[in-house]
Amino acid sequence: MGDVEVCGPSGSQGIVPGIYAEVVHEERAALWQWVDRVRAQGGATTALRVSAEQILARIDEGDDRANGHLVDHIGDITTALDDLYDAAFPPSAPDDSTAGSDDRYDAAFRDTTAAPDALSDVACRPGAPGGITGLLAAPWPSARRKALLAAYLGVDVRHRLLLDEVAATAIAEADVGLLRVLALTPLGSLDRQSVARVLDALDRADALDAEVVERAFTADRYLGYAIVGRNGSGVVTGAPLTCADDVRVLVDSMTWRLVSAPDPVGWDVFPKGFAPRGLRFVRAALSWQGEQKVAEHLGTAELTDTERTELLDHLREQPVAVRRTVFGWRGRAGDAEALLPLFDLAECARLLRLIRAIPEDEVVRQDRAALLAAIEEAGAEKVRRLLTLVPSELVSAVLGRNRAQVVKRVKHRALHGIAAFGMLPLDPPETVLDRYLAIRESATKGAELGPNRRISHAAAIEVALDHLAQVAGVGEASRLEWDCEARIATATPTETTVGEYRIRLRFHGSEPELRVSRADRELKSVPAAVRADPAYRELRDHQERLREQARRMRSGLLERLVATGATVTPDELGRLCSLPAGAAMLPALLWRDRSGTIGLLGEVDTAAPIAAVHPVDLHEQGTQGEWQARLERQGIEQPVPQVSRALYSLTPAERAAGAVSRRFDGRTVDGAQAVALLSGRGWSTHGRYDEYQATRPAGADLVVALRCDFSGYFGHGAVEIGEIRFLADSRAVPLHEVSPVAFSEVMRDLDLVVSVAGTAARA
Repeated sequence: MGDVEVCGPSGSQGIVPGIYAEVVHEERAALWQWVDRVRAQGGATTALRVSAEQILARIDEGDDRANGHLVDHIGDITTALDDLYDAAFPPSAPDDSTAGSDDRYDAAFRDTTAAPDALSDVACRPGAPGGITGLLAAPWPSARRKALLAAYLGVDVRHRLLLDEVAATAIAEADVGLLRVLALTPLGSLDRQSVARVLDALDRADALDAEVVERAFTADRYLGYAIVGRNGSGVVTGAPLTCADDVRVLVDSMTWRLVSAPDPVGWDVFPKGFAPRGLRFVRAALSWQGEQKVAEHLGTAELTDTERTELLDHLREQPVAVRRTVFGWRGRAGDAEALLPLFDLAECARLLRLIRAIPEDEVVRQDRAALLAAIEEAGAEKVRRLLTLVPSELVSAVLGRNRAQVVKRVKHRALHGIAAFGMLPLDPPETVLDRYLAIRESATKGAELGPNRRISHAAAIEVALDHLAQVAGVGEASRLEWDCEARIATATPTETTVGEYRIRLRFHGSEPELRVSRADRELKSVPAAVRADPAYRELRDHQERLREQARRMRSGLLERLVATGATVTPDELGRLCSLPAGAAMLPALLWRDRSGTIGLLGEVDTAAPIAAVHPVDLHEQGTQGEWQARLERQGIEQPVPQVSRALYSLTPAERAAGAVSRRFDGRTVDGAQAVALLSGRGWSTHGRYDEYQATRPAGADLVVALRCDFSGYFGHGAVEIGEIRFLADSRAVPLHEVSPVAFSEVMRDLDLVVSVAGTAARA
């Protein structure tokens, strides 16, 4: 069906896609009926307020039905409603009761291209929010009121009319009247956080009621998340507001009213963020005939101990299918343990708690010994039955029951599958080294993933190694890692013969090299007969393993030691130096021993822990240049930048700014390059509307947070670098309190990004 021209009673015309034309005609007819009702109500302000709310809801619903094609075709209807509501609720500028009929206002209003200051002489000056209450108190957002509000805010009437600053002033002045109007007005808009703060302020003034809460949650169904301080995934985003408990009582009432409607209400209209409270909601879920999401929401209602007992008794008379459904609901609510007796699985309570504690959205280390103890306590048969109720890939892996499925998921780079792979019992003739190499092989696949996924994949690899250490009975994953690395270095002979040829694997620094000789004369090329021999191919494979080992040590361990100034114990140092790569690279770094002496490995006391030196230490001593000259003189090439590492200190501007650095503010970078560089240094990137667009751990319980500006997604197009902060528990820390090493490394990361990916600076 083609497009259809819609003609309104006033002659207004517009084109609507054919499939929506009938919907638009139906909605227009219904809205004209509302115009007639409003006209019949005359000056009955209470009735007019109720009608306005219903009309606005009808327009929203109709626009949804018409897939966004209704609003642009009801200009004649809204004009008629504007006239009726402006007559009943005469609009005037906040500081001028005659502004509504002022000729200068009318001229400016008719000129929709007029600058905001065209109405400034008939509008209230910003800074006196008390005068705005009357303007916002009307039930209908007429064009005249929007124009007056735009003038008051100092913006173009065609732009969004943001009331957040008005709300902030009203909160600071505890202006209850204005706060209440802000929560109820159809004019302008507040962001979610501002609405939450308005409700909190009303609650402190003991002025919060059902009308305000229902209007707020009708306008924004997800408002509850801002009030409770977490997002839809359960991640904490801040402290709960003090109004949370009082709002929850009113939200429960709103939810119950929706549940009790004659016809099932859709999930979209239910308030989010608060779990309902009370057994009545779970009972309602059992008989719910509408969307499954609603039943799940009601079924996870918060219960008291007494209510849990009542639920248990009620379910004893229900079919097994109903019990399983409710068990699933209560699992999400966190108290499914109380229902285990329904399935004769009371002994599985401990194991169920451990299973429920495994996060679904991230991979974290699990305690194998605790899982095995809970499995033993429950018994094999009951564990099997529990896992049919609550499937757990990790617990099944501990038992070795899903080996094939886990191996397949590792190949598909599934994060939880990788973690479970580490937990599988060894399957003879499989050895710990075999499993370690398989995990390391999986780690190499992370380079093919996107930036954020690459970071989470690397984290899953570390968890898998930790789990393998538990399987092997090794206390720490780091010990397992370097024990396995030592086995790699010694597992294969480093010399063999093929006929009259002798092949030897030797190290040139940290680089393994294969050398082939005949009659004690080294050959420049490898003969074809040698290349075809299995013994030579085995040595080549071993060479690649040693080369990969050196790469891991250089880019992983040594870079981390230098970047953080971390320490190494004598035992760890001994294991590292037993590796060919370690023996070649560690002596070329500078270390500080317990006496404070700085020197090469052979020049410090290694009988106690030693710390890798960061250039901050050399700068403080004034010896960085001396060390650079000495290493150059002695021909020592460091495996990672250390004495030549770029150093970044606080500037006077940063000291004056307190907790924010604007060192790279306004620099524009290529998004794709920036993401690649940042992710390679442990940064995670976030959405455009998050508080910060890039973050990474910065040591000592700090997180560095970077603000950026871009269109769409980080990595698609240009990105403008903004402010940098160091956060502790979401609080910005003064820069002078940040470790100089951590500060320098963060600035080094960002300097690299703007240098390599930079395009232009802001004018």
